[in-house]
Amino acid sequence: MKKFTFADLQPHVEVLIDALENKGASPSGISYNQEVYKYPPKYREILNKIRSKTMDFESLVYELYLLNHLTLKAAGTNQIDRITKIVQALDIFLMKEYYKDKN
Repeated sequence: MKKFTFADLQPHVEVLIDALENKGASPSGISYNQEVYKYPPKYREILNKIRSKTMDFESLVYELYLLNHLTLKAAGTNQIDRITKIVQALDIFLMKEYYKDKN
């Protein structure tokens, strides 16, 4: 029988992207600035590149930094605490996804 680990309890990247899209199991019920909605597909694109092993580390770091900045800028003051937590978690868990097969 497999024991659960801390990693098993971590949110899946897809759930975080859904939360940024303000849908699924994590909706806030309050709309974002419409500009924010164009960034979740870009996070999905990064996830797909990581899983297909077509993204190198430097590109990943650059893309995450840029998306974090652009998403928070688009949010303005609308739900900034919530969106900040989501994009920070996406940075962490996309990095974990990148390193998952490296160990």
